[in-house]
Parts: sequence; C-alpha cells; structure tokens
Amino acid sequence: MKIAINILKVLEIIMTAIWGIVFGILTPLALMSGEIVVDEIANHYILKVWIINSAVCYFAGTLILMLKLYKTALCFHTAGLIGSLFIYGTFRGIYNGINAENPSVLYMPVIFITFLTLAITVIANYGKINERLTAAREKKYEASPSVLGGEYEFKEKKRK
Repeated sequence: MKIAINILKVLEIIMTAIWGIVFGILTPLALMSGEIVVDEIANHYILKVWIINSAVCYFAGTLILMLKLYKTALCFHTAGLIGSLFIYGTFRGIYNGINAENPSVLYMPVIFITFLTLAITVIANYGKINERLTAAREKKYEASPSVLGGEYEFKEKKRK
C-alpha cells in the first residue's frame, strides 16, 4: 500500500508541477500581458481567479497531501475542481462569438489531479474504511431485543 501511495504522490507532484505552474500560472500571466489576446480578455477577472485557483487549491492541496493530511488535501482539490469548472464556464461565455482559441483545455487536466488525490485518500484510509464496514456488518447481525419486553434466554436442551 505504501509503495502505491508513494508512486501516486510522485505522479501527482509531476502533474501539479506541469499543470499547476506552467498552465496554472504562466498561461494566465501570458494572457494578461495582452499581446496575444484582445484587451477585454486580458483584463478579465477570470484570469486572476485562474491563478488563485491554481495556487491555493492545487499547490496548497499537493503540499497538504505530502504532509499526509489526505482528507484535507481532497477538500482542497475538490474546491479546485469546482473552481476549474467555473473558469471553464466563464471562458465559454467570454469566447462565445469571438474567432479566437479558447484556453479552456489548458486547465481542465487538473481534474485528473483531483481523481488522483481521491485514489490516494482511499488507498491510505483503506484499513479504516474496512474496519467501519466490518463493524457495521457485525452490528447488523447482532441479536435484536425481544418485542415481548422481557428477557429471553435461549436454553439448549441436553439430549441424553
């Protein structure tokens, strides 16, 4: 289990470095420079939201994941997923009717980082999940109290 978690963590660091730094920070900064896009897009608030989403949700989430706070990291990455979907919807509205390339495909791969974090969280907490399921199963098969109200004792008859 630990080997699988470590392999997935390394994969997540690589993916966060590529999509987080290159596409999450450098691409919005390039779009903000306004040299390659229309000025109304370069000054749009969504580019700042894109940078904040990448920095807070994915960098901080990956750092928290490395500290073995798996559930908290999953919350950060889920918030990043929601932020990415919001960014996608906003870009669809901005680029509606404009003959320009929509940069939406550059930040959508971060969805995979969220699923990777989910896999790490499930693998890391597999023992706890299994214990809870076993306890629930055992509780389900416990003897029920009598509906007649009194104590009921089961006595076996001894055969001679």
